Amino acid sequence: MNRILLAVQIGAVCFCLLLVAACGDDEDSTTPAGSPTTPTEDGTPIPATVSGISARGERVEELANSVEQQVTWEDGTTHKGSIPDLVFETVGKPDAGHGHRVVARWLGDTSWQVTIFMRVVDRSIDPPTESDLQGEFYYDEETAEFTAANGRGLFALTGQNPCEADPSDPDYCPLDKEVVSP
Repeated sequence: MNRILLAVQIGAVCFCLLLVAACGDDEDSTTPAGSPTTPTEDGTPIPATVSGISARGERVEELANSVEQQVTWEDGTTHKGSIPDLVFETVGKPDAGHGHRVVARWLGDTSWQVTIFMRVVDRSIDPPTESDLQGEFYYDEETAEFTAANGRGLFALTGQNPCEADPSDPDYCPLDKEVVSP
């Protein structure tokens, strides 16, 4: 009986030690020398570790999804809205039902590629038709600016459809490339 009790106690102590080791201590983690950091809202720096990159990516996604941009399109009209709102403006059917997902991918240093996957449903025709659009942008954390990375992104920021230019720019046209589902 004593042996069983002793084995259970040793097992419990080992389990507790494993938990402590697995949880770790945040004070032990250090940022490698020369690694970039990004301050959070409260001013605490986020180190450029895997978890730091993840937190920075979430922040970039949130910015793209919520911060309002004001752009003047080629025709002189001014549009204000989040990046997804500006992309939806390019469809020309503001009453079309839609949904979107914003994804940021770290390119290195302070550069990100932000992709906005969108579903547009045109309910003005019967049966309704669905289209999948993909707006791509680059984001620089130092300048806090979004720039176009594909035709839909260029259209959203400038109001210029790159496929209507003569000659059209092969880097930005066709406006929407086929979105391949996994």
